[in-house]
Amino acid sequence: MRRLVAFLACLPLAFALVAACATGFVSNVPGDGGTTDDGGSACPQFDLKTDPLHCGSCTNACIAGQLCSAGTCKSSCDSPTTKCTIDGGPLCVTLGSDPNNCGQCSKKCGAPDAGALAQGTGNLDAGLPPTSGYDAGTGWVLGTPGCTSGSCNASCPAGTTDCGNGVCFDMQNHHDHCGSCGTACDPNDWCTSGHCCAPGQLYCGGACTDVTNSATNCGKCGTVCSGGTPYCANGTCTAGCNPAGTRQPFNSVVSSTVTGCYSAGNPCVQDTVVFGPANGRNFQALNQEFVCGGTTACIGHVSIGTYQSAGNCQGTWDVYCNSTKLGSINTLGKACAGTAMTNGCGITFTPTSCTTLRFVATAGSGVQNCCGGVAPDSVIVAVSAW
Repeated sequence: MRRLVAFLACLPLAFALVAACATGFVSNVPGDGGTTDDGGSACPQFDLKTDPLHCGSCTNACIAGQLCSAGTCKSSCDSPTTKCTIDGGPLCVTLGSDPNNCGQCSKKCGAPDAGALAQGTGNLDAGLPPTSGYDAGTGWVLGTPGCTSGSCNASCPAGTTDCGNGVCFDMQNHHDHCGSCGTACDPNDWCTSGHCCAPGQLYCGGACTDVTNSATNCGKCGTVCSGGTPYCANGTCTAGCNPAGTRQPFNSVVSSTVTGCYSAGNPCVQDTVVFGPANGRNFQALNQEFVCGGTTACIGHVSIGTYQSAGNCQGTWDVYCNSTKLGSINTLGKACAGTAMTNGCGITFTPTSCTTLRFVATAGSGVQNCCGGVAPDSVIVAVSAW
């Protein structure tokens, strides 16, 4: 009698195991270790939709001559899959999206190759103050091989774009793909927020902004200087000094490396533009410079005079107070005649005490369009600081 009771007690468990085998599910029987569906994670090493040895379930093998299509043993592949003989056996594959059979059987999409492309953003030193907190990111990464519409491609991480060969660029920050694939910044510029700007600048509110001295974007975009520190110096809000508001006598040429046809004139003493060798300094190479001195004064503006034609003798210059960069003057496309204090060809910055003003050539309007020399072929004939 006891044996009959024990046998009857085991019947539900036996039926459960049989049902599990028949349906392809593993029941949660103590000690068997299985709690998952054969079509899920029980055998993730197999593709239950296409593997003829594990078709629809981990243990279901198709008979000879059959294929596994959508998890069912069949004599042919369901659309949109196609029969391919791979590793000696037939498989149903999707040629439009399978990276191992892309467009045709056995065509495998290879890993992207960046070649000798240097790591990073390709930018020069951004010249930003420590307060900017700017993070340029990695610049680029290799994409993941993929297949779309039967053609090999690469999928890129969020925030990057495939610009060819499966190399994914961060177009917000990469020098040679700035804003769009193939859009390269000038060698002396860098890429920030998808726009080419000069060193020391960030793209704030729709324009490149020098965050080293902008009172409304001090150190980084959106930081406004106010109250007892209304000025911005080197990316930090400061109280500044109090300029007199009149032209200060930085009237002496302290030093000069310029080599153009006008190389001995004194633009430091001039406010009114008088074009000629007595007043001019002509730049025949980038980074040539001259320095004005003769006084120590608190100033908040520096402006220059060049030439009355917008297409000749113009250029860009970095301006330094002692060893601190105040900003950059750009006269390209401008006619900077009249008086330096009123022609608009200058910069405004946090009032600061200066002993010297240094002008360093960074670009010019062309070759042989001023003194008949080489680029930048730009000229300064007047300087005012107040």
